[in-house]
Amino acid sequence: MKIMNIGILAHVDAGKTTLTESMLYASGTIAESGRVDRGSTITDSMALEKQRGITIQASIASYQWSHFKINLIDTPGHIDFYSEVERSLNVLDGAILLISAKDGIQAQTRILFDAIRKRKLPALIFINKIDQPDIDLDSLYEDIRAKLSSHILIMQSITNGISLLPKTLNPLSEEFKDTIIETDDALLKKYVMDQPITAEELLESRRKNINDGTLLPVYHGSALKHIGTKELMDAILMEFTPFMSPPNSNLAALVYKVERDDNRNKRTYMRIFGGSIKSRDVLTLQDHSDSIKIKKLETSSNGKMVETEKVECGDIAIFPNEMRLKIGDSIGTIPERNLILHNNNLIMQANISPVLSSDRTFLLEALSELAETDPLLQYKLDSRSNDIIMEFLGKVQMEVIVSLLQNRYHLQVKIENVTTIYKERPLKKADFTAHIEVTPNPFWASIGLSIEPLPIGTGLRYESKVSYGYLNKSFQNAVEEGVRYGCEQGLYGWEVTDLKVCFEYGVYYSPVSTPADFRHLAPIVFEQALKQSGTELLEPCLSFELYVPQDCNARVYNDLKKFHADIVSIKTQHNEVVVSGKIPARTSQFYKEQLSELTKGRGVFLTERAGYQQNTGETFTQARKPDDRLDKTRHLFDKAYDEIGNEIVSRNVRKNHHTPK
Repeated sequence: MKIMNIGILAHVDAGKTTLTESMLYASGTIAESGRVDRGSTITDSMALEKQRGITIQASIASYQWSHFKINLIDTPGHIDFYSEVERSLNVLDGAILLISAKDGIQAQTRILFDAIRKRKLPALIFINKIDQPDIDLDSLYEDIRAKLSSHILIMQSITNGISLLPKTLNPLSEEFKDTIIETDDALLKKYVMDQPITAEELLESRRKNINDGTLLPVYHGSALKHIGTKELMDAILMEFTPFMSPPNSNLAALVYKVERDDNRNKRTYMRIFGGSIKSRDVLTLQDHSDSIKIKKLETSSNGKMVETEKVECGDIAIFPNEMRLKIGDSIGTIPERNLILHNNNLIMQANISPVLSSDRTFLLEALSELAETDPLLQYKLDSRSNDIIMEFLGKVQMEVIVSLLQNRYHLQVKIENVTTIYKERPLKKADFTAHIEVTPNPFWASIGLSIEPLPIGTGLRYESKVSYGYLNKSFQNAVEEGVRYGCEQGLYGWEVTDLKVCFEYGVYYSPVSTPADFRHLAPIVFEQALKQSGTELLEPCLSFELYVPQDCNARVYNDLKKFHADIVSIKTQHNEVVVSGKIPARTSQFYKEQLSELTKGRGVFLTERAGYQQNTGETFTQARKPDDRLDKTRHLFDKAYDEIGNEIVSRNVRKNHHTPK
């Protein structure tokens, strides 16, 4: 049996989950379609999904159709869960881009189409809700051509809003020929040179262009009323090509999803690109870090998870309660297009704590489980205050995390100090040395450090110019540990990054000195060097593409400047102005809200995380965390070296002062 993995992608409320239910019903997999508004759907299985009526995590349900097994992957529609969509795209053989006939192309529609296009993923468009009143399909087609792709093939005629008639596209008809030739340079050249073009050439070009994502067939229906569902299911078999690996190929597989149900049971999902997996197989990960024996193996079959002895190439293997596998783990050679790349440039953070202090350990356990399922959730313990710091992408994501902690783990939590994550970078090269014999140094250690700024995005580079023969490895490791500890908070209280730190000088006093002396002195020496250098604030930024009607162009341009956007290009296409550039993450949300009001919802603001840039607004200081071990020593250093500095200044003033005779 041939296997295909098909994703359904759409803006919120376009009908993804309803379409999934309709396809399962049409195939005979389920006896009755579930309803999102009733919380009875197969794919929205989380209690929170049923409560909110939205898809939060990608889910899988399979059906059989004409000797094919189709794994349907229902994906979230909200922007805060876009990473879940991206991971799902990496395992698909084709995508259905769902568009509501009533609502048309929304902002998220364009984001999703852009993701499909970047991966050159085969796709078709399904226009849903054609039974709604006052539908103007011709206008919608023009909107698709203008905002998504001009290369579309309308595969059906619609009568009375509910009747679908297949369009007989004669390969030699002008409608068909013109559309295909536009997407094929070789055929276009033959056309220009007035050379004959055969029907076989046109059909082969159609197949090729659909499979490389250049050409989009368009189908129609109403998922709620099961109109057009069977036609769509036939189209999947006709338009998409199942993945085929060479015979007797080695095992190649990728973990793309980890989930926990409301009872905290774990499931790991792995797409197989070559070979097969059998129960009791031993899997060796690509980085050879671990070998895992498969104790239990499941797959999706006819809308249910079933235990199996073997999962074939092209299918999705599911491992229940396998604790060691994580998202992005791979076996063998994965096609480059399908690799999962983690972008950890999270832009927000907050302090999270349990209402009951006795629940702290359980909260850490719960956050660990949630981070397994969502790589865009991270947490850490502040090394100074021991506070739990949660890092995430957006406020909706934060709200969902809080709801999951409450509903799944029965934890009541407090969220405080929600803020953008800033960083610091040194302004110039500087150095500082603390000697054993200098009064403010209470440690039996001498350390000299130099620092210098590096390009944004470089991170921390540490090196030592002190030989191991002069200062042994344990002392040197302690210095590096102390430097990394010192980088945790700079002059404004944020992490210090994008710098080179060099250990220039080190002396110990035998037999008194210990590694702890070097570990405790290093962050203070680093801090003194940082004070000499000064730091600049870095803020997270987003690259953006903005699409607005021409009549709003002037106002939009001025507003972008007010929100500290750096505009790279402005161009006009299809009666829209397209503006691209970068914008601070802290202002982007406010701008997005204002844009909606300004353009009456017609403006589209597409953003991607783009690392950090120099801060463009006011300086945001984060309260420095106390450190009982170092604060007293830091005070001694600040006082002593300030007095030394003042004494030197006073001496120079006296030296250069001449009393008139």
